[in-house]
Amino acid sequence: MENKTGKYFKYAIGEIVLVVIGILIALSINNWNENQKMTLLENQYLIRLKEEAKWNIQQIEENKQENLQISKELNVVIKNLENKSLDSLKSSIYRPNYIHPWLLKTDTYDELVSTGTLNNITDLELRDLLNQAKSYSNFSEKQLEYWRNIAVSHETSFIPFRNSILIKESDSTYYKTFLDLKKMENDSNIIELLKYWSQGKMVFYEGINGLKKIYIDILNRIDCIEQSDCK
Repeated sequence: MENKTGKYFKYAIGEIVLVVIGILIALSINNWNENQKMTLLENQYLIRLKEEAKWNIQQIEENKQENLQISKELNVVIKNLENKSLDSLKSSIYRPNYIHPWLLKTDTYDELVSTGTLNNITDLELRDLLNQAKSYSNFSEKQLEYWRNIAVSHETSFIPFRNSILIKESDSTYYKTFLDLKKMENDSNIIELLKYWSQGKMVFYEGINGLKKIYIDILNRIDCIEQSDCK
């Protein structure tokens, strides 16, 4: 009787051990599957973040170069006005106070934040860079709004110096607007405004360069994550 009880006890213990092992294996498989899903999801987010970073770098660079070019052209106009050596009586820059818009893409970051899944990005340095980019972008937007308000207040000062001419080409007819430099030649106030906006364009040029650097760092960080080569 005791032998049979011992056998039954050992059998029961064995069954329990097998059940526990089965449960542990099932949990391991389930955890592995969940980890695979999370890794796949993170990789999809990284692809989207990478594409957005590339787009934003291009947008910022185009905006930078546009501001730099206009600043240079304004400096030439200012120099000619002050020296009264006008090679041309017209300037193609008819709105020196124009604020060039940009369209930055932050949809993926916004989605991660709004859904509370930013932690799906497991690399802490990348997360920090994404937060920096968003903060810098928000600050830049506020600065642009500030400059837009100044631009509006200066608009009436430039209107009297704008002229338009009718351009006729083989396949189209349109009006081209320009600044009449001859009218501006002896107006010290308008020349000062041109200087103000030439300097303003360089403020934009230098200011948004910091944001471009952050997006380059984001791009480089994602590359090293993809290559498993982050230090």
